[in-house]
Amino acid sequence: MDYKVGMGWSSNIFQDPTQLSAAFGEAKLALRGSLALEDSQLAYALSTSARRVPKYRFADQRTAGFEVGYAYDVGKAVKLTLKGGLERRRNGDLFLALPGALIGYRKDDVFATASAGLTADHWGGRNHLTAALSNLDRGKAHFTLTGLKPTQLEAGYSLLDVTGGHIRPLLSGEVGATLQYRASHIAGAERKTFGRFPAETLRGSLAYGRVYGNGITLMAEAGVVGITSPHLGETVERARPFLKGEVTWQLPHKAVLKAKLARDLQLADIDDPLAEDMRMIGLSLEKAVTEKLTLTLAYEQAYSDWLYYDYRTRTKSAAATLTYRLPRGATVALEYSHLVRRENDKAADFTVDGLAVRFAGSF
Repeated sequence: MDYKVGMGWSSNIFQDPTQLSAAFGEAKLALRGSLALEDSQLAYALSTSARRVPKYRFADQRTAGFEVGYAYDVGKAVKLTLKGGLERRRNGDLFLALPGALIGYRKDDVFATASAGLTADHWGGRNHLTAALSNLDRGKAHFTLTGLKPTQLEAGYSLLDVTGGHIRPLLSGEVGATLQYRASHIAGAERKTFGRFPAETLRGSLAYGRVYGNGITLMAEAGVVGITSPHLGETVERARPFLKGEVTWQLPHKAVLKAKLARDLQLADIDDPLAEDMRMIGLSLEKAVTEKLTLTLAYEQAYSDWLYYDYRTRTKSAAATLTYRLPRGATVALEYSHLVRRENDKAADFTVDGLAVRFAGSF
């Protein structure tokens, strides 16, 4: 059983140009378990979370969901894995800010996912093939202003992901090759209504990972990802670099330095109607101040180039967290965060400062 409770304050609770500040409280509870059977294993997880914003109650959030997984040893070197999950998300946001009045809304979304995977030890390494399908069903928005009828504001989508690859030892580490196909589907009735369109991507990449004797762990992956869609403009670049890397360095005096970077085309949870070219770099330092007190400093910079519209966003975020370890593995953390968002449209720029304290643990 995992639990987390906390409270905090944000200078921009809606993360938009309105810059409205508010305090919030949050809680999360999750139950995890597994059952070992003959030649197989069953795992499950139940979770629920809530976030309350007393000043703007329409912005309250609640989630409840479950996940289940089944792994079966088909043979000595072959394993089949099945997974599925369902989550209901109740949340709200600001619809319109008027002088002296705010119009908000609340809605319910349902997110479902299912996948099947097969791994086999053969040809000197491990081979894997996974097919996953996820679906986000958008609910109607119920407005705080009497007289506005419930209305769907965004399009739902389905995403198919088929990934296969081979991993084998090489040069005191591991090397791998991956081929991935992804396709988004938007219901025909929602495409023009909400301005959201389907697309397909195909990615091929090579990866290498190794743990060095001087405390350095390296994981690097590079390749090419291409995109196709009948709704993509003729001048849009179809093939783009794919990058993913992370370096962890165990420094003296109980410190850990991490650096990471990534670039990929995203089809789900995006602002653009079709896809986004996402690039990210990050740096973090974790230092044990005392035996029980840890300081973590993190910085991240993310860029998004939209593909349907000629539009770009840039987000810079930094956070400092003090974590104190309590008996029985529980922790209490104090976090300060700062975020800056810049867009082509200067009127859409905003900043966010936040302060939160959280208590977490397991039993």
